[in-house]
Amino acid sequence: MNNKLIDVINGIVETVDAILMDQYGLVPPDEYDVVKRDGRIYVAARLDPMAMGNSLKHYEHPDTLRVIRKALGGLPVVFTQKTGFAYVILASGKLSLPRSMDFPGFSDPDVFRLGICLRGEVAPKASRLGNVIIGASPGRGKSNVLKLLVHQARKAGWKLYICDPDGHTFNPDVWNGIASAPVASSPADLQILIDRIYSEIADRAAMFRQVAEGNIPPADLDAYNKIASERLPRIGFVADEANSYMGDRKIFKSLADLLRRGRKWGLQIFLAGHEWHKEVIAAEVNDMLQTRIGLTTANEEAASVVLRSRRWGKWVMGKPAGRGVIRIDSYQPMQFYLVTEEMEREWLSGSVTTPSPLPENEVSLVKRSMAEQGGKMSIPLLVGWGMEEREARGLVEEWELRGWLAKDALQKNARFITPKLADFVSNGQTGQTASSTQMWRQTDVKLRQTPNLGLAGAD
Repeated sequence: MNNKLIDVINGIVETVDAILMDQYGLVPPDEYDVVKRDGRIYVAARLDPMAMGNSLKHYEHPDTLRVIRKALGGLPVVFTQKTGFAYVILASGKLSLPRSMDFPGFSDPDVFRLGICLRGEVAPKASRLGNVIIGASPGRGKSNVLKLLVHQARKAGWKLYICDPDGHTFNPDVWNGIASAPVASSPADLQILIDRIYSEIADRAAMFRQVAEGNIPPADLDAYNKIASERLPRIGFVADEANSYMGDRKIFKSLADLLRRGRKWGLQIFLAGHEWHKEVIAAEVNDMLQTRIGLTTANEEAASVVLRSRRWGKWVMGKPAGRGVIRIDSYQPMQFYLVTEEMEREWLSGSVTTPSPLPENEVSLVKRSMAEQGGKMSIPLLVGWGMEEREARGLVEEWELRGWLAKDALQKNARFITPKLADFVSNGQTGQTASSTQMWRQTDVKLRQTPNLGLAGAD
């Protein structure tokens, strides 16, 4: 160690001691360690937790770090609690981010491993992550970041609802068998997903009331899971190219409402897009996105809207793929982990088969219609089976929109189950095979003919 470096280290010790004692009236570090790693030399100023008392917030306050950093001529300073309480100061060498780094593997199911920043790994807990917005130009890492989030959510057992208009990031042939509903690809499909999430939230509201203590329901999902006999998973609503849907006023209002009140029920929303502008994402939505991820975008304005910072919006421009900025509590430049094709292929192996996207009660309705009504499905019929009229109307309209019901002009435009819906029910049920569906299709003329009939006419 040369004399110049020794002088730098001695200066660090004297400066930190002086600032903590003289400026803040705090107890100085108990000891100083010099650590060499990756060609850099760090000074770890270790604090005695017994001597700190109740002053932790003063030691770790951003203003304290800024004062120390400025007094040291701009040397990087961080406060860490990973191995005891300490300030870590870069005394020699230059901090840099890795050019690329593969995803190192799943860990705690409640933690999202996202990448590496200058301070180490960025791995927030799910509750801290909250709702997320991602912005990036094509080829700069948007889809990769979405996959980082969604695969870890899937591994943790989340219920997933996915919208991908291109079906590229989340191939419906695979993800229809993983998500809690088919991957949405159009505004109409997206609205159906949103309606399903509303229904899920209504169910959870009733569950929260059931476990209420002193007529006070749990404050959020974590509180509910601490007292309920059965844990509820988090719900993930993922919308790729989300900015393309913001012009639909109904969808925009629904998203704003879900962002505003969904988190307490365990809903977290991930919105990703190439082009974000103030006109596209108004404040009523933008204000409720806790985590902001910006990579290189088409222009500084789009990056600034995503990150809500002109400075950082300018910083991300021209960066390599996967390099960007995340803001949760503060802004951090980082390199996001890479999900390789080999990783995803391994994770998704065996997931190509498509189970029925219907809940069990709706599967029962389909089977009953096929067995008793020759595949006919109408609002009066569902009401007769005990369903409320509003719910029956919503179900019939949703299924018709999806192509699961179609009108038969030869049967007074009555609605009948289509082969698409019959296949869903068949392929998603244990003990019932595709061949049994084919047999039913061959012996029932209405089911085979319905897709080719006109859709005009009355109910």
